[in-house]
Amino acid sequence: MKIKKLIIYGYGKWIDTEFDIDASFHLFFGENEAGKSTLMSFIHSVFFGFPTRHSSLKRYEPKESSRYGGKIIILDERYGEVSIERVSGKVTGDVHVQLEDGTTGSDSLLQMIFHNKSRSFYESIYSFDLKGIEDIQNMGREQLSRFFLSVGALGHEKYLKQADYYNAQADKLFKPMGRNPKINQLQLELKNRQIEVEKAKERNEAYINLIKNHLEKKDQREKIEQKLTGIEKDLNYLIELSTHKETLEEAESIEQYLKGKSDLKLPKDGLYQWKQLNNDIVEYQMKIDERQLKQKSLQDQFKPSKELILYQENEDSLKQFENKLDFWEDKVHLLQLKKKDLSNVEQTITELKIRENIPFSDSIPDELEPSDIDYLNASHERLQKLDKSLTELQENKKSLQYKITINNEMIDKIEPKLLPLSDFAALDEMNSEQGSLQEKRRLTFFSVIPLLILFISSVYLVTVDLLYAAVTFVLFLMIAYVRLRKYMNSKQNEQKDQQLFYEQRNLRHQWKELLAMNDVYQSDLRSSVDQISEIEAAKQQIQQAFSQWKKDHSFAESISLLNISEKRAIYKNLRGLIKKASTLRQEVEAIETHLNKQLNEFENTLHRTFLAENVIEKFKEMRNIYREIKKEQQAMQDYIKQTEAVQHDINYFVEKINDLKKAKQQFLESLNIEREEDIYDLYSEQETIQEKKNKLEILKAKLPVKEGQDDIRIELTNLNANRDRLNKDREMLVKQQKDIEKKIMSDEMKIKQLEDGGLYTDLLQKFENEKSYYQETVEQWTALKTAAGIIEKTLHYAKKDSLPQALSVAESYFKFLTDNKYQKLFFEGEDLFAVDKLGKKWGSKDLSRGTVEPLYISLRLAFIKTAKDKLTFPILIDDPFVNLDNQRVQNMYQLLSEFDETIQVIFFSFDPRVKSFTKESKCVYLN
Repeated sequence: MKIKKLIIYGYGKWIDTEFDIDASFHLFFGENEAGKSTLMSFIHSVFFGFPTRHSSLKRYEPKESSRYGGKIIILDERYGEVSIERVSGKVTGDVHVQLEDGTTGSDSLLQMIFHNKSRSFYESIYSFDLKGIEDIQNMGREQLSRFFLSVGALGHEKYLKQADYYNAQADKLFKPMGRNPKINQLQLELKNRQIEVEKAKERNEAYINLIKNHLEKKDQREKIEQKLTGIEKDLNYLIELSTHKETLEEAESIEQYLKGKSDLKLPKDGLYQWKQLNNDIVEYQMKIDERQLKQKSLQDQFKPSKELILYQENEDSLKQFENKLDFWEDKVHLLQLKKKDLSNVEQTITELKIRENIPFSDSIPDELEPSDIDYLNASHERLQKLDKSLTELQENKKSLQYKITINNEMIDKIEPKLLPLSDFAALDEMNSEQGSLQEKRRLTFFSVIPLLILFISSVYLVTVDLLYAAVTFVLFLMIAYVRLRKYMNSKQNEQKDQQLFYEQRNLRHQWKELLAMNDVYQSDLRSSVDQISEIEAAKQQIQQAFSQWKKDHSFAESISLLNISEKRAIYKNLRGLIKKASTLRQEVEAIETHLNKQLNEFENTLHRTFLAENVIEKFKEMRNIYREIKKEQQAMQDYIKQTEAVQHDINYFVEKINDLKKAKQQFLESLNIEREEDIYDLYSEQETIQEKKNKLEILKAKLPVKEGQDDIRIELTNLNANRDRLNKDREMLVKQQKDIEKKIMSDEMKIKQLEDGGLYTDLLQKFENEKSYYQETVEQWTALKTAAGIIEKTLHYAKKDSLPQALSVAESYFKFLTDNKYQKLFFEGEDLFAVDKLGKKWGSKDLSRGTVEPLYISLRLAFIKTAKDKLTFPILIDDPFVNLDNQRVQNMYQLLSEFDETIQVIFFSFDPRVKSFTKESKCVYLN
């Protein structure tokens, strides 16, 4: 399994971020707070669920985004490309998994992809930081073997968990050195209780002897009671049996009748077999009669025809013709094809002449000479050029006529809008005087100055005399209004005249241009008409010359230069068809002559004249005759076969009847009788005996049943004697019972006197109860340990011991990381030791921090390497090598980068030494 892509919606500081991971070894490099641990936690959370709010792990919920979670794309050898998406929802998040084939699922499918391994399992082996490396130091030999058992039991984890549960429950019950487990406490209590009982027992020997005697007497009483119960049952049975005296007597009379009858031992279904034999004989005789009738019917149905008789008389001569029948079939088929071809050709010639309007009496023109073809090509080419020029001129003529019409319409629209020439001249003159009018307007500006003076004076007089000021201001307003009104009227009139002048000038300019264009179009139109007349005259000359040529070469008058090439091809086709028709007629005549000769010989042989006159029809008639003869021959063979089959059936049924008669005779001999009527008497007698036996069984079923009693007659004969004997035995046992009861009561009084205070009895009872409870607890512990042991042994048998192999791999890794300083790793008990190159043994707790870290990294990688056939999860490493020197860091990087192509390593680091060893293509900078 490898991670291909990380897509983060929102997780910690990462919002809407994607990372592509292509290599087997990939480095995420960044300083502290760059988000390395957040990325590592994101991978854990998507794979195994978000941490709960009460967990010690951080949830990394984003503060700047409402979306929590993301997606991881992985490549898996089993499922291909898998998409795992986890977003906020339930406590651990809602997960959606999609496989490469389109299959989707949720938590159950994700657990199947991860082999049902938990987050704790993954983080303990495949994901670690500096603290995680140290955690493996606490694992001894047993814990490491347990890990391999977990890996080797993939698909059976539930059994392994069940074994762990059984061991845990057993440990709660008993531990060899424990005090608190239940069995340990019960052992101590039971030991103390046994000491107390022994002491009490020494003081109560008499009590024990008395108890033994008391128990023996109770056993005697129980045996007497059992005998009394048996006697009571026997007496009750005899009393009940005496009430069925008539039934017993009837049963005895039936037994007397059966004693005088011997067992006939007749076959159970013998009578049925006898009747079946008779029925089979009758049935087979009916089948024989039916076959004989059929044989006579076949003889009446088949009578040979005259043709069959003649064929058999002339079979030798007709066989030779029959052998060549396929050849003549082919000839007839060929003749039909030739005739069909000839008819098609003639029809084609006729249709072609009709379609091309060629008279049937006219001859077909001969093939043209090359000079004639050159003439036709030249004339056709010249005519085409003339037609092309004529078409262009006619189109040009239409265009010019259209343009002239359009211009005339526009002129007609413009002329009504034009002013008379005198009016236009007046407007032109007014426009030329526009400059002088503008000069006059400038002069009027100076006339405004007195108005301004008058206005200023009125303003001044306000301060002197208001009346004079008001009169002056009114005078100012009147003069200003008159001058303004005059100026505005003059301005409007000038604008209208100027606008009319410009419109008339533009209209006159357009009118003159349209008149000029019409003159040009008229000239071009006359030129085009002249050219059209010249071309039509040239075409007339060419057509006249071509008409003369057609008369000279026997071509139809309807042919033109444009279609003569097509007509020439048609004439050429007609000449070929006529030639082909002539050839086909000759071939048809030759085949018909040959066939007529053979058909005449057939007529003479069979002394028969054909009804048809056509050769093909004659052949069909001859072929039908042959078929009828062959059909009749086949019918004759079928008749022979059917007759033989019917005779075979008759012989078979006769043989069956003989076998059945023999079987009947053997059956009579087996019963020692000679007549058939005696069989029914024997079976009637056997039926009566069987009815008696059945009646006897019914009578016995009515009688009371006593266990172990088979002969009812004995009980019937000695009924009263047995009843008296049983009564005497019962009286004697009742007396014995009373005596033993008195003795038991006496013993109980003595025991009660010895048990004053109840010390020994209580101790003994408590001891037995505690002993029983202890035994139950021990059996429970034994069952738990046995079940756990069976499960673990079964799983151990299902896998090889992987710990020695893992230690061997770890040795090679540790040796490489320490530059061959340490050569071997081994366990002594639960402790791990390393041996240096001088042979000195070092415990893991005696090694320096810079050496113990490579040791435990080697163990992790060895476990992962050894288990890769079962599990291939990505390895996540978060800066665990800060205590290593440069050389060991370099060795560590080389080991991880070349570890295994099938196992992905994702490294999170801020160490520049690691970055210096990593290619840029395998590195992502988080800063």
